[in-house]
Amino acid sequence: MAEGHRERMRKRFYTKGLEGFEPHEALEMLLFFTIPRKNTNPLAHALIERFGSFHGVLEANREDLLSFPLTENTVALLKMLPSYANYYTESRASGTVYFSDSTAIGNYAVSKIGERTNEVFGVLCLTMQRKFINFEIIEEGTVSSSNVSPRKVAECALRNNASKVVFVHNHPSGSLVPSVSDKELTKDLAAMLKQLGVGVVDHVIVANGRFSSMSEQGLI
Repeated sequence: MAEGHRERMRKRFYTKGLEGFEPHEALEMLLFFTIPRKNTNPLAHALIERFGSFHGVLEANREDLLSFPLTENTVALLKMLPSYANYYTESRASGTVYFSDSTAIGNYAVSKIGERTNEVFGVLCLTMQRKFINFEIIEEGTVSSSNVSPRKVAECALRNNASKVVFVHNHPSGSLVPSVSDKELTKDLAAMLKQLGVGVVDHVIVANGRFSSMSEQGLI
């Protein structure tokens, strides 16, 4: 009976992907891979209830996950999944993706630094046509106009032969509102890069799996 149920879910996935799957169903099927010959539906329900959502389960602490009847292999699978998703996104972006709008830029930014618990500042380097070149983390810690090195930003742009750049940083506090410091930093860096012939496309702020675009807000 269990094998028949698993096979039906696999066929459903092969036909439509995860479209139409409830969060507990997506998690239930994921658990198939490390929990053989057992009904994983009740466990999936319990995990979703405890952590609030599918992504909440994947972002839960290892110790909290181990309070459930999960093996180390199962916990490792759950914890690895977001990193593999990010790795996949980065692989697809390696020289073939064009960032034509703020949505594409924001989604990429979330994939790169959305899981960070410390504040980081990165630079997305693009060609004149906004083709992906590279993404680099420039600073880690508290990001402000006083501790993001203009020299490092300039070196990153020049090293990657970028014609355009996007600044990316996160707010672990959860706020998507640009601070006064964010605005000052963007203005100062844009002025510096303009002297080098490099344009600033946007400054994207990431928080809680979401993003905001300073360009869309008329701040660039």
